[in-house]
Amino acid sequence: MEEKIHITDFLVIKNAELEIKQINVLIGPQANGKSVIAKLLYFFQGISTEFLKGIRSQLSKRELDKAIIDKFESYFPKYAWDGTGFSIVYTINDIQIEIHGQAKNKTKTKLSLKYSEELKKLYTAKKRIFLEKINDNQLEEEPLRGRGASEASIYRQHILVPLRTSKYSDFFSDPIFIPASRSFFANLQKNIFTFLSSNVDIDPFLTDFGSFYERAKALFKEDIFIRNSNDKQLIKNLYKAAEKVINGEYEYKDKQDWIISTKGKRTNLANASSGQQESLPMLIVLCVLPILKNPNLPKAQALTFIEEPEAHLFPSAQSLIVSIITELSSTFDLKFFITSHSPYILSALNNCILGSEVLGKNEKSTERFQQINNGSGAPLDFEKVSAYTIMDGKTINIIDSEYKMIGAEMLDEVSDHFQDVMNNLLNME
Repeated sequence: MEEKIHITDFLVIKNAELEIKQINVLIGPQANGKSVIAKLLYFFQGISTEFLKGIRSQLSKRELDKAIIDKFESYFPKYAWDGTGFSIVYTINDIQIEIHGQAKNKTKTKLSLKYSEELKKLYTAKKRIFLEKINDNQLEEEPLRGRGASEASIYRQHILVPLRTSKYSDFFSDPIFIPASRSFFANLQKNIFTFLSSNVDIDPFLTDFGSFYERAKALFKEDIFIRNSNDKQLIKNLYKAAEKVINGEYEYKDKQDWIISTKGKRTNLANASSGQQESLPMLIVLCVLPILKNPNLPKAQALTFIEEPEAHLFPSAQSLIVSIITELSSTFDLKFFITSHSPYILSALNNCILGSEVLGKNEKSTERFQQINNGSGAPLDFEKVSAYTIMDGKTINIIDSEYKMIGAEMLDEVSDHFQDVMNNLLNME
């Protein structure tokens, strides 16, 4: 599969070109555009949802285009880019989607949307098929189910499943965005009615994640799903790793989130540590991904985006997060896009890459790798990793193909800085 994005002069990004692989890392200082790139990718991957809605609602192409532009403006408010010119081109296999901004004056930008002719034809054809199937169903003398149920069944059988098992499956998939500021949900649980009545605009990325998070909580540690899974032991291993990160067990009781310590003490998430508040929503979603993976739609694998997985966590806990990600990627062929400030994330990923190299040469088992790596994680194929940083608004590839490492120079620079300071101080004695 080929997937890439090219961004020119959008917000803080001057020129960014990224190739998307199975594990993708974007690392660097704060406020340099990492989140912008991740959110743009999420937006483009989510355009398929608008196509599916348009098919079901029989929207014209003009109406579909407006829905896509409206979604873009909800993710990236006009005030941030009005009066500027920019270009964003997203490609996935044979499909290309472009959004261009043409500056009319210093305060006005006109947006234009373009996408592949093949996608236009596919949209028209699927609209026609759906309408024909709906009309055929209405002509039946005794429908087996109500109209709503029949329509849902027709949509799934003749539209959704065929698209997600076709050559377009990579495009018609559902991305997940795990944003930063996840502690928002810890405080929301007790104040949701006050919050909802306040008419405050909510970040759409938090809204998207919140909806998914609520569903994930209902599935977390649900026995029936674990029993029916072919990967029971792996799911249990994920739970154990998550419990190590939050230093306790998670419990959802009385419509509240609780963490139970190893000594049995119950702490409401709203009163938990900042590390627990930031990591728990992310961990719950990651742990239920194997349950949500649909065996009937094997090709429909979208990216799971994670902003700052290291937030408020000790380095050993950051390593556990990487272990969870690599196990999910290795076992279920899941894809991830990570934005981070932490060199420890790079170091943990490099260990997994080295594990793949050593295991291949010495035929050691994955179990041996996990014994060395705190009982978790999986070797990671170097060729399935992409890694970038951003400098002066431009992306820089930090893959070292010679030594098969990511961010080697960045890690050396961080280490050298602290070493230089220490040496200078020692020389002053």
